[in-house]
Amino acid sequence: MDAKAQLFLVVSVSAIMLTMGLGLTPDDFRRIASRPRAVAVGLVGQILLLPALAFACAFAFGLSTPLALGLVLIAACPGGAHSNLYASFARADTALSVTLTALSGLITIVTIPLVLTLALAVFDADGALPPMPIGSTMAQIFLVMGLPVGLGMLLRARSERWAKRLERPVKGLATLLLVVIILGSLRGNGERLGAAMVSSGPAVLTLNVASTLLGWGLARAAGLPLAQQLTVALEVGIQNGTLAFALGLALMHGELTLLPPVFLYSLVVYFTGAVLIVVGRRALPAQGPAGEATAGEAPS
Repeated sequence: MDAKAQLFLVVSVSAIMLTMGLGLTPDDFRRIASRPRAVAVGLVGQILLLPALAFACAFAFGLSTPLALGLVLIAACPGGAHSNLYASFARADTALSVTLTALSGLITIVTIPLVLTLALAVFDADGALPPMPIGSTMAQIFLVMGLPVGLGMLLRARSERWAKRLERPVKGLATLLLVVIILGSLRGNGERLGAAMVSSGPAVLTLNVASTLLGWGLARAAGLPLAQQLTVALEVGIQNGTLAFALGLALMHGELTLLPPVFLYSLVVYFTGAVLIVVGRRALPAQGPAGEATAGEAPS
């Protein structure tokens, strides 16, 4: 990968994380006190159990080293913004969804390099892929992910109006750069990518369905109301595919070897998310403009 493409990748990842920071407000963190059990259940499912499930699926389906790493990569990434939208459509606890997405975005700055380093040690027995020293990898990810999030939060705290103005163009820039990089990488590799997507398909589908059910089961076992059960299921099942794309390309210096599971997972979540929307809209009452249930919803 040439220096220009590498720079584009760094800018793309940083812009993605900057938009995440621009969207964070103090209310995202104040809500932890009002929903400690729900937040704890969601984070345990997403940060700890989801990556463990990805390891299990990679082993069970005998994935090759790059595909196994790609599956673990998407599981290690923070929750996707789509989960907030799905929670709203499903009449679930949208405030809890936003809080979990915000917290996972911060926590995974530390956990992504740890999980990927472990995955390299477990799956890359022959040392075919470049090593990923924990210290330097965490430092690089902090610079590319942590600092932009911090800058976004600082800008939001200083001026919410400017933060809202910047959020859309910065997100558009990140998406544009990532599309250009992916299209450039796809040239001449379409057939190989398609074959890898087919071979990783069963593992990806199993991971997504199992993780969604795992999140729902954890929340139900914790005695959370249905709205929060659906929210936790969505947060555990839906990850930030855009960030996973960019990190996968950056880690492999522009090669697509890690990306087939990421592509597939990002597509599958639309179907599992749609199922939860149907369940929520049938089982939960409509909400008012401020997010309160109009009738009969259990308090969270």
